[in-house]
Amino acid sequence: MEVKIVEREENEVKIVLSGVKVRFANALRRAMIAEVPKLAIDEVNIHENTSLLYDEQLALRLALIPLKTDLSACSADDVFFLSLEAISPERAGYTMVYSKELISSDPKVEAAFENIPIVKLISTEREIGIIKTIARQKISLEAIARLGKGKEHVKWQPVTACGYKDMQGEEEPKNALLVTVEGDGSLPVDEIVVEAARIMREKCESVAEELTSS
Repeated sequence: MEVKIVEREENEVKIVLSGVKVRFANALRRAMIAEVPKLAIDEVNIHENTSLLYDEQLALRLALIPLKTDLSACSADDVFFLSLEAISPERAGYTMVYSKELISSDPKVEAAFENIPIVKLISTEREIGIIKTIARQKISLEAIARLGKGKEHVKWQPVTACGYKDMQGEEEPKNALLVTVEGDGSLPVDEIVVEAARIMREKCESVAEELTSS
């Protein structure tokens, strides 16, 4: 098998694999989607939520925010805590709460992108008699992030797009496949590919060991 990187960006890589069957590329694709572990918010304790979103909707949005961390520095049993507190303006209007406002208890864990919108908090002017007041919206919560795999839930998938196509007839050798991987920012895209390949190797070695020992 020959491997050639034809394009590499921060969150995307394109690789040409030569001398392999389609089933190998598909196995690699499935491993990147379902087997490579990733950190994601798995539990949310909401202390206060007067926004227009139900608690469940708010928790789902938080779970889908990619979190950056170093896989080599955490294990399956580790948990990481993030807090979020926000309130709408003192005057009539609104404020948008973004992922950058998540405060992590561990400096190694943070949102992969700062500008992911979470919820809009609205301040509404009310008039009671001759008195005008402002009704403000607020959220206050603590989230718990854990490692998981995409086969358990989509929030643990480290890729947003992952596929391949046959390159035959495009000045590439026979049995050449172009593999395109786009990460969600939680892990370096190269690390996703390498980790998927390592997982495939371990599975193959395990099968071979079982067959030779029986």
